[in-house]
Amino acid sequence: MEVINKDLSENKLFENLFDVIPFIVIVIDVKGYEIVFMNQFARQHYGNKIGQICYSSLYEETEPCLFCKIKELVTRDFKPNGNTFIWEHFNPVDDRWFQLQEKAISWPDGRTVKYTVSVDINQLKEIQNRLAEAHAELTFKNKALEEMIITDFLTKIFNRQKVEKDINVEVSRYTRYKRPLSIILLDIDKFKSINDTYGHNAGDSVLINLASIIKTNVRKIDLPGRWGGEEFMILCPETDIHGAVTLAENLRQKIEAHTFEIDRKVTSSFGVAQFKEGELAKDFIRRADDALYLAKENGRNRVEASG
Repeated sequence: MEVINKDLSENKLFENLFDVIPFIVIVIDVKGYEIVFMNQFARQHYGNKIGQICYSSLYEETEPCLFCKIKELVTRDFKPNGNTFIWEHFNPVDDRWFQLQEKAISWPDGRTVKYTVSVDINQLKEIQNRLAEAHAELTFKNKALEEMIITDFLTKIFNRQKVEKDINVEVSRYTRYKRPLSIILLDIDKFKSINDTYGHNAGDSVLINLASIIKTNVRKIDLPGRWGGEEFMILCPETDIHGAVTLAENLRQKIEAHTFEIDRKVTSSFGVAQFKEGELAKDFIRRADDALYLAKENGRNRVEASG
C-alpha cells in the first residue's frame, strides 16, 4: 500500500509541475502511444484525451504519425536516450503552427513516456511569411532597379555607363591574364536624314530594331550597348582583331539585309580595335572611333580596323 501511495504521490508531483507550464503539455507512453497525461492548457485546447491513442485522437490518423520522434528519443529497449528535439510543426487538424520541445523520460509508474511542450507560433509564422514575401518583393524591385540603371531606356540593351564600366573591368582582366580583347563601334549611316525625312518616331524604331539585330547576332560573352545617339558599342572579350572584324562584317550584312519600317535601306559603318599592351581604356576606345571615322570617309556601310 505504501509503494502504491508513493507512486501516486510522484505522479501527482509530475502532473502538478507540467500543469503550471503555460503551454500545451502532453505525455505519451512510448510503447503503446497512449496519452498518459495532459496539462490544463492541453485539455482546454483538445479536450480530455487521457487514455486514448495519440495519433488517432490528436491527429486523426490510423497509425503512428510519420513525423513522430519517439524512435529517436528512446533506446532499443525503450529507455530514454537523453535526446531532446526542438522543432516546428504544422498541425493540419488545428490548422496552426507549433514549436515543439520533446524528450523521453521515466514516468513515476515505471513507464517510459515522451513529453511534448507545444508553443503556438502561428502568429509568428504569419509574420515570418509576410516578412519573407516583403523581402522577395524588395529583392525583385531592387533587381528591376539595377536593370533599369544599366539599361538604355529606348533600345533595352546596356547603356553607355554600363559599357564603360565593363570596358574598365575587361582591361583590368587583360592586365592579369593577357587574353585578347576587342571592341566594335558602329554608327547608323545618315541617321539625321532618317529623322528629318520620316520623323523621330521612325528614327526611334530604327534604333530599336538595330539594337535587336545586334543583340540577336552577338555571342553570349559579348556585351552590346548603346554608346550614344545612333552609335553602338560591342565589347568582345576573348576576341582578337580578326574575330571582331568577322563579327562586325556579319552584323553589317544583317543590318543591310533587314527590312526596317521605312522605305529605304538602313546601313551602318563599323570601327574595330584590339586592346594593346600598356594603353589606357580611353585610347583603346579612341582607336575604334578613328576606325569608324575612316569607314565613313571611305564610303560608309563598311568595316575598318585600327592598326
